[in-house]
Amino acid sequence: MKKWFKPTIVFVCAAMLLAGCQFSPSSQTKQQEITVWSFTDEAGYAIEKFEQKYPDIKVNFVNIPGNFYITKLKSALQTTSKAPDVFMIENANIRELIDVPYLENLSASPYNANELIQEQYAFVQANEQDSEGNVRAIGYQGTPGGIYYRRDLAKKYLGTDDPEKVGSQIDTWEKIFEIGEKVQQLSGNKVHALANWNAISNSYDGIPWVKDGKLVIDPTYLEVLDLVREARERNVLAEYEDGSAGYAASMQKGEVMFYPGATWGLQYTFKANAPDTEGMWGLAQGPSAFSSGGTYIAMYSKSEKKDLAWKFIEFYNFDHNFLSELAKEQDYFTSNMVVNDELAPSLSSSYLGGQKHFEFFSEAAKRVPVYERTKYDATINNDIYKIVLQLYLNKDIQTKEEVVKRIKRDVTLRFPELEVD
Repeated sequence: MKKWFKPTIVFVCAAMLLAGCQFSPSSQTKQQEITVWSFTDEAGYAIEKFEQKYPDIKVNFVNIPGNFYITKLKSALQTTSKAPDVFMIENANIRELIDVPYLENLSASPYNANELIQEQYAFVQANEQDSEGNVRAIGYQGTPGGIYYRRDLAKKYLGTDDPEKVGSQIDTWEKIFEIGEKVQQLSGNKVHALANWNAISNSYDGIPWVKDGKLVIDPTYLEVLDLVREARERNVLAEYEDGSAGYAASMQKGEVMFYPGATWGLQYTFKANAPDTEGMWGLAQGPSAFSSGGTYIAMYSKSEKKDLAWKFIEFYNFDHNFLSELAKEQDYFTSNMVVNDELAPSLSSSYLGGQKHFEFFSEAAKRVPVYERTKYDATINNDIYKIVLQLYLNKDIQTKEEVVKRIKRDVTLRFPELEVD
């Protein structure tokens, strides 16, 4: 009995070991991982869909909200062991990072991104390339703008809420100012045409401030000075500060008729601030075509997982099935005009009264001016020009000549390397 039992035990153990070598989970292909950083949590949807398509790749997502993101990102990119494989960059920061060596050249093989970005809008492509024309980051968000308006107020004061008819009545600032004067008087100062002066100035964001290392003050910026002062003098502005409680409440209460805004405003501004007003909004063309904001995605040039990182970037920007799902399920307007044009005839928004908003934004995106932006533009626009604009509006600075002198002084102090006449 013992002689038979021992060999049997050995045989069974050997069989079990063999089976273990063949079927043990530890012996299967190990799941690969990449790390993705962002300043918002919106990538969560894309990551979920990406992992469904590529179950052998796990995405470790790190969301760093707030103003410290760009500082932490810059620090991490200089420390190989702490850097993410893939990271998001906000539109305001893209030009200051586009030429740094830590962003992988996506124009090179095997990526060949120059061919792929032809599916995107021209104004997005302009921000994706470094000073030598190489693609270093890819913008997955389409951000053309339009005028969001309250349909009930439009019917009351304009006689129609039809987007095209409304658009024909607000295609110049003078027309908007005339409407603003009328509604302010008829409503007893309870309704205004615009929330604040940013509604005017933001419609021209993107015009470069620097060319060939020299400060260039575009005449449009000086025209805006007169527009905002006139808007205040004619009681067109409700004087709500962007992001304030009053600004948010004005959408819900119907205290402002027109809000210039980009595509993302639908989800993150209007639906968020006025959830009970579904069906009461429309979109119309305004005095100017513009774009606002945007998010770009880049790869760390020293990543050891570039093949996986590229899979994620390519998926997020050029996988048509995913982008179509993103658009339909998240009401997300992408930078891919091929996908957007396919959806435009059928996709509509109940929040916008059934309007075909993808059709509207698809056309608006093709009219957005294409600028050669620089790393100085965001800082000069937000930290210098808009501060001076506020001083001019309050008449702390009286003339445009004084404005120009102040801008030149501040630019010289902030960026001594620039040529300033």
